[in-house]
Amino acid sequence: MSYIENRLFHYFVALAEEQHFARAALRLGIAPPTLTHQIKKLESQVGARLLDRTGNRNVLTGAGQRFLAEAREALRHAEQAATVAGQAGRGELGRLQLGFMLSVLGAGLLPSWIGAFQEAHPAIDITMRKLAPMAQVAGILRNELDAGFTRAPQKYPSGLRGFEIYRQRLVLALPSEHPLAQRKDISPALLAREAFVSFPPELDVGFFGFTEAIARIGNFIPRVVKRQDDFTAVLAYVTTGYGIAVVPELLMKTMSVPNVVFRNIAADPVPRTSIAFVYGSAPSPSAKLLIRHMQHHALRNRGRDAAAPPLGSKPGLREAQSGNGSRAAKHVPDRALRDPGYGLIAS
Repeated sequence: MSYIENRLFHYFVALAEEQHFARAALRLGIAPPTLTHQIKKLESQVGARLLDRTGNRNVLTGAGQRFLAEAREALRHAEQAATVAGQAGRGELGRLQLGFMLSVLGAGLLPSWIGAFQEAHPAIDITMRKLAPMAQVAGILRNELDAGFTRAPQKYPSGLRGFEIYRQRLVLALPSEHPLAQRKDISPALLAREAFVSFPPELDVGFFGFTEAIARIGNFIPRVVKRQDDFTAVLAYVTTGYGIAVVPELLMKTMSVPNVVFRNIAADPVPRTSIAFVYGSAPSPSAKLLIRHMQHHALRNRGRDAAAPPLGSKPGLREAQSGNGSRAAKHVPDRALRDPGYGLIAS
């Protein structure tokens, strides 16, 4: 059987429904003789009579009735194919691989950020992977991840972009029996002789530096006795008395560890850190949809003493690019770049 053009299916379905050449031709926007010629061409291609003329009506033959069902199905599949292709081209149909930190999950932030996106784009399959910040960066740069929710870096490596979506204070994690645990607020100056449990110094990306920032405020060089790249491992050292840790405030809400208490840092301004939404420099169509969605959660410049914005608020956009194209928002005050406490919002 020769190839049947899609328009012949349209012609036959219209004629079968109208049962009249003139009415069907009017509906199709063609001349009746043209329709007659095309139907004869169709019958020649399928090798069977599809209709019988009875007076002014055209009645389907047995073959015509069978062909009508298949023609409608063929048109439905063609329409579906066009719809799917359009969805895929717009990114509405696809897959996303996303990374996230454990603290983001425990704080209940993902439903606010991803739940509405899933509801708006149910045809996009999303896979979530719990990964440390550096693992998320590596995954994005290797095209194994589309995007991630991680601590905001001071410097974006080549191939990585992103913007801040959540800002939080830093707090101290201490063994509950530590003498300073009796205080509600602890000045960084009181920590000069303390041992610290910290994170690896990934200076090229700038994800860490929590302890170093507090030491700058207290004007001392920190004595770091243990380093781990996972908050759970850091708090495990704290609970066994190895030292004090400087951690994001979210850990107070997400992790309960025996023999560990959290205390505020008495500093003006209070040092902060940010969570960023990060992604690659060549996002897929589906990733572009997610980027536009997450831009509604980007932080405004709220001032150095501002708390994290309420979830669901409508913030402005503050985006960073890698390489020579890196930039900070123009409205960030120069003072923020000099202030050791404020500067930590991007660490």
